[in-house]
Amino acid sequence: MIADQAYDLLQQAAQRGDNDLFLKPIVMGWLIYGRQTGQSVFVMQLDLAQGQALINYFKFNAQMDLSEQRRPQIGAWHYQEQRLTLDLRLTSVADFQNRECLVIRLLYPIRADGHFINEQRFQILRGQLRQRGLFLFSGPTGSGKTTLLYQLAQQLAQSQMVLAIEDPTEINAPEITQLQVNDLAEMDYQALLKISLRLRPDILVIGEIRDAQTAAIAVQAALSGHTVLATIHARSAPGTLLRLADLGVAPATIASVVTVASYQRLVPLIDGNLAVGLDLMTASLIQQWVKDQNHHVDQWEVWQNDLQQACEQNRITSTVYQQFACG
Repeated sequence: MIADQAYDLLQQAAQRGDNDLFLKPIVMGWLIYGRQTGQSVFVMQLDLAQGQALINYFKFNAQMDLSEQRRPQIGAWHYQEQRLTLDLRLTSVADFQNRECLVIRLLYPIRADGHFINEQRFQILRGQLRQRGLFLFSGPTGSGKTTLLYQLAQQLAQSQMVLAIEDPTEINAPEITQLQVNDLAEMDYQALLKISLRLRPDILVIGEIRDAQTAAIAVQAALSGHTVLATIHARSAPGTLLRLADLGVAPATIASVVTVASYQRLVPLIDGNLAVGLDLMTASLIQQWVKDQNHHVDQWEVWQNDLQQACEQNRITSTVYQQFACG
């Protein structure tokens, strides 16, 4: 059965620790690859009928349009079967020959005891949540920024009301009121923000700041007195500030509204596990950086010190240090 095949595929991916599964079209069907940090693994080849059936099964459960195979689509599925529970984020699009590609992101259950290259960075971040303002989480795709954000949000939800606006919802979190963008129902970020403020949340989660409108929404919510947690794509902690500026947020506003800017990567350890490398800018440093336009300062000094210490403690190899030294 197709459901059994999907289960086996996801179970094996979880056992390998894959971050993504790729269904890549070829002339005779599809090739499936699993991707972990820094490497891809060939899984299997499916013929045309098998591959299309599997793609349709995933798309149907992720509430994607089965009849649409050319235009880009995104979907999400909270997968729960026997001992396997995963949150899946799916993206489909056709290649230049109109053959459908599917990428499945695997989001694992949040661990309260997550590994960090330097645990102190996480404790500083968690301590800053006692303040209000905008908290930015950045890092490349698959760096665990959404997982870290939700780990913190779930802790806050034990005593405060947390509301999330996402497109799509990536992680199922019963403790959090989760709203999903639905353009067909005219429920975009702006409309959902108006609704969310009427619900009077203590903490507001905005899934991703990807355009000027969403950036303005995040800033507006933070200026109105909310604590706002949001992800943003940037290549460093200071890069998150530059990204906000590129999206039209004035420097003075950035200095007054951003409480923490963070950047992270998943760094492979010698024992085979992964640890979060975390770099932070807190409010005082952010304000100074904006005031001085401090682009010439070595933004990786603290990051590199953490990696160097991990290398001296035989937690990472020197090769890994060189690979991740500049983020």
